[in-house]
Amino acid sequence: MCEMRTQPEEASSSSEESFRLIVETLPGLIAVMTADGGVEHVNRQVLDYFGRTLEELRQWGTTDAVHPADLPRVTAAWQHAVHTGQPYEFEHRIRRADGEYRWFQSRGLPLRDADGRIVRWYNLLTDIDARKQSEEQLRQSQAALQAAFEEIQRLKDRLQDENLALREEIDQAFMFEEIVGASAALTSVLSHVSKVAPTDSTVLISGETGTGKELIARAIHKHSRRADRAFVSLNCAATPPSLIASELFGHEKGAFTGAVQQRRGRFELAHSGTIFLDEIGEIPMDTQIVLLRVLQSARSSGSEGRARFR
Repeated sequence: MCEMRTQPEEASSSSEESFRLIVETLPGLIAVMTADGGVEHVNRQVLDYFGRTLEELRQWGTTDAVHPADLPRVTAAWQHAVHTGQPYEFEHRIRRADGEYRWFQSRGLPLRDADGRIVRWYNLLTDIDARKQSEEQLRQSQAALQAAFEEIQRLKDRLQDENLALREEIDQAFMFEEIVGASAALTSVLSHVSKVAPTDSTVLISGETGTGKELIARAIHKHSRRADRAFVSLNCAATPPSLIASELFGHEKGAFTGAVQQRRGRFELAHSGTIFLDEIGEIPMDTQIVLLRVLQSARSSGSEGRARFR
């Protein structure tokens, strides 16, 4: 019996064959699926990749080859596409016939009939494994670089801490470079200097003539917060009693015979710094009373000046 075929049937068959030839020649893995996701036709690359025949693929769920970590995302994307009829695109790993997983970019386009119903899906899988490996290598390199940077920063911070500790040791060892001695008594004095220097207290330094009271006063000043301010010294024993008040507090022009101009006192010169009054016991009693009031006033007003007394 002869088979009779109409021209439309022959044209459809010819178009189908042309379509298959085109699919076979396109790069990548190409699959034609039914509206519900069943395998209808694949190109040679798909058969080679999975190591299965077309009939075997039709009986086998290709999702079984999707990497378990990617399967939920792939399933959700496919279900969304079927529900909305919108094209889909995602990246996932697929197991090859030899068991190796490779990265692919999957793109799907729906084909609709005259009534707008989806009759099949065209799926193109492009191998992007090399790109993914490069991205992973870049990520690992960036992570290694970040780890190296953090280690460098940690070592830098540690070095800074060690430098600070070393500088403190050096300061402690050489902060009194002008004072020579290692006796227990001197060590005790220097320990008190280290404690009192950062404070705003008035300090009484006592000792015999020539024991270095001014050196102690200078050491206190040098290691105080006002080391960059003036250190003013006055030997009260070497100043005439009649002039001691003028030396300490200054005077206005014409205040007494011989006061031909205004004079700033030592307290004013030592403002925000340190004043050292050597032999303070030689100051007349009336001047000591004024001096006491000045100190009390400075303390109550929060003045930043200091006094170092013998």
